[in-house]
Amino acid sequence: MTARRIVPFSLVALAALSCSEATAPTRAPSYDWRWFLGSDTLSFHWPANTLPVKIWVEDSLDMPAQVEQAIAAWKSVFLYGEYDAVLVSDSSIADVVVRVATAPPKAPTAAGRLNSMLPGCEGLTEFDLDTVATPVEFRLPVRIYLTPRYNPAQTDLTECFQVVARHELGHSLGLFQHTSDIRDIMYGLPEAETFSVRDVNTAQLLSHWPSNMVPIR
Repeated sequence: MTARRIVPFSLVALAALSCSEATAPTRAPSYDWRWFLGSDTLSFHWPANTLPVKIWVEDSLDMPAQVEQAIAAWKSVFLYGEYDAVLVSDSSIADVVVRVATAPPKAPTAAGRLNSMLPGCEGLTEFDLDTVATPVEFRLPVRIYLTPRYNPAQTDLTECFQVVARHELGHSLGLFQHTSDIRDIMYGLPEAETFSVRDVNTAQLLSHWPSNMVPIR
């Protein structure tokens, strides 16, 4: 890390304990959630002083309701309120922006692009990283794109978007990796309608793991 570079990073889910002070719990089975960038291993959870995470959702295809359900589902995974989020009406103050649109083309300098895809819809989550800063900084807002692959006027995409919204929200809260188990919500081609034991254990583990990424505006 000797030169400053901005890397668009794309990915196509404290009352009792302090996340910054608590020891990472032992959780098994689990999977690796971290992002490996060169010699760096990046891990992230939202700091307690940034909660609730503010999420703006484009009002299309009933997406605000889908994202609210995804928020409620992820909140139920954590034991001590380590994650919380609310919908806001002003995109300019949002920490996460969710659009019902096709994601823009991959930038030439992009480090990677992981997306979720089902037959009827797909999703993608983007972070813009400054990998020179220590800890690594990423610029808010995080951007999520949820995209219908079929005409929503002719096909009911409700269940598809429920799954993909949970998957993409998982990326935004720090689950950077896709898993190899189709039973996980973080599987690259997600089908699971509920969280696996591995999803739950990994989310709880990452929330107490030392974070070396910081959100900035």
